[in-house]
Amino acid sequence: MMRLSLVLHAHQPPGNFDSVFRRALDTCYAPVLELVDARPRLRLSLHYSGSLLEWLEAHAPDHVAQLRRLVERGQVELVAAGMYEPVLALLPSRDRTPQVLTHRAYLRDLLGGDATTGWLTERVWQQPIAADLADAGIEVVTLDDRHFLTAGLVAEDLDRPWVTEAEGKPLLAVPVAEDLRMLVPWEPVDVAVGRIRDHAAAGRRLLVYADDIEKFGMWPGTYEGVIESGWLAQFLNAVLDLPDVEVAPVGEAARATEPGGRVYLPDGSYPEMLEWSLPAAAQRQFREARAAIEEAGLTERAGRFLRAGNYLQFLAKYPEANHLQKRVADVSARLRERYPALDRADRGDLAAWEPSALPEAQLDLWRAQANCAYWHGLFGGVYLPHIRQRLWHHLALAERTLEDVPLRVFDLDADGLDEAVLQSAALTVVVHPGEGQVVEVTDRRGAVNLVDTLARREEGYHDPAAPPYRFEQARRGVFVDRFLAAGNPPGPRSAVRDRGDFAGSPYEMQPTKRRGAAEVTLERTAAAGGRAAAAVRKRIRLTGRGQTLEAHYRVAAQSGPLRARFAVECNLGLLFTEHPHGTLTSGEESLSLPRGGAFAEVERATLRMEEVPTALGWSVSPPAALDIRPIATVSEAEGLREETPQQLALLLSWPLDLRPGEVFEARIALRVAGGGP
Repeated sequence: MMRLSLVLHAHQPPGNFDSVFRRALDTCYAPVLELVDARPRLRLSLHYSGSLLEWLEAHAPDHVAQLRRLVERGQVELVAAGMYEPVLALLPSRDRTPQVLTHRAYLRDLLGGDATTGWLTERVWQQPIAADLADAGIEVVTLDDRHFLTAGLVAEDLDRPWVTEAEGKPLLAVPVAEDLRMLVPWEPVDVAVGRIRDHAAAGRRLLVYADDIEKFGMWPGTYEGVIESGWLAQFLNAVLDLPDVEVAPVGEAARATEPGGRVYLPDGSYPEMLEWSLPAAAQRQFREARAAIEEAGLTERAGRFLRAGNYLQFLAKYPEANHLQKRVADVSARLRERYPALDRADRGDLAAWEPSALPEAQLDLWRAQANCAYWHGLFGGVYLPHIRQRLWHHLALAERTLEDVPLRVFDLDADGLDEAVLQSAALTVVVHPGEGQVVEVTDRRGAVNLVDTLARREEGYHDPAAPPYRFEQARRGVFVDRFLAAGNPPGPRSAVRDRGDFAGSPYEMQPTKRRGAAEVTLERTAAAGGRAAAAVRKRIRLTGRGQTLEAHYRVAAQSGPLRARFAVECNLGLLFTEHPHGTLTSGEESLSLPRGGAFAEVERATLRMEEVPTALGWSVSPPAALDIRPIATVSEAEGLREETPQQLALLLSWPLDLRPGEVFEARIALRVAGGGP
């Protein structure tokens, strides 16, 4: 008798649009649960993330009640992960076990069942995670069969659980069949069921299918093919009627199957994720190598050894994601100092870990650890502004509870160089000297990072012979210094062509603190176009009771005359909720956003967005030309090309005609009128 386990994973990230939650419920979660409910003999494992359950509890209580009935009936085994679906490998160890404990406690309170079977978000594994899961009361976890094959096991070993451990804490690891994942629900029912029958006939003891529930109705084209046409109903009926096959939840099945022995698994994720983590050129080279192996007929012999990439490489690929992750880690450490009781809480007492028993700031921190904004592959991920913005929102809420520290200088992003963090009750500002710019301006009262931006980078799906735009190396932040050709400012349809060597380059940093006020001075001397060179010094500080971010500029010609147009670019990513719109006003003129435009001489300007609780007031001296334009990225999601507005680039510029020793000075002030509670 072969045991067959079906494990379905349901998740929507914090901050996803209500319309997406509703569509997922209507096209997938509700229809699948109805099919399960109608088949009392069907027993399976379900993982619902904490962020999805919170939305369902508020908007679809009948679905939650139905799920609870199925748990109480014994049809559904609940599966736990981190509460808000983090990739555990991204988290400080202090947050891993508590997140899983909190999800277990939430599942027990809301749905009436304990969960000692674990789900690994994006199936990302590192061996130390075994100890974190064991500490959280997890006894069984599912992993792709490739993890086991790359550890040296063979196909015949994949029909049973294996014992792994870290720090002497054991965990049952269960292989998930890749061949079944590739068939369901894409092939005809008889093909998928035939494969299950073949496994049973070969004497397999345990066969596990584990994958996203969204492919049963929410993925493009699947509602018609899987739900309306009856594919899933027919599949479930067929597997229940298979002779010599017992359909059972994976935790129960794993405990009832003798393990194969001890195994230690290499770091990894599913093959597509590892490929996506590679730089664009390496992705293309990897595909060429894989194609060559397939053409040579070596896939069966060499396929399990063919792997490249590392999930954590996304932090190198997307510095914006790395900055968010490091800021979350910093706030996590400071929160634990504020709430040390979490370290002393009894891990065997789930009641102590129920969300209602925890500080709201801790839950907000964990929401900011949700995985979706930290990577990019088949889906938008880091390319989706509303997902990134929501994580920044929760991080800002968590940080509100901490003491304001006017100036901290330390290596925030773990790049080997110190950054400066300026903070007031109104703002948190991060100055990155390695790129010579401000990379974060968080309005703490509005709980929004105004510099939540994303640079345009090369991806593996871009055509290198016809790129969609000029790829950028540095981030798009605030107070980015550029030297343009002398003459008029760039026209609305012309590209901004930087002739200098300042933007994205390292500056020397000098932080100072006097009488509780802090400022940071950045300096760089470099080429400013042609044979000209310039020395740029800018002093950055918070003024106006901490609501205003100021930059005082001093630009001097070096070793010859300097004829150019000096420009300071400020990139703002606060626009993009579901329907972005707002206005930029200067004097009697107004411009609708997010469309671009220009003003000739600007001393003051106000930017207001209708869906984000923040207004920005600009003050410029001397008056500057202002160019404003939306910057979009081109990405692929679910096989479709998507152009996504990421930020507004505001370019302030002045003409320069300086002889050696002459100096140009300017002041830019950004006043943030925050909203929110």
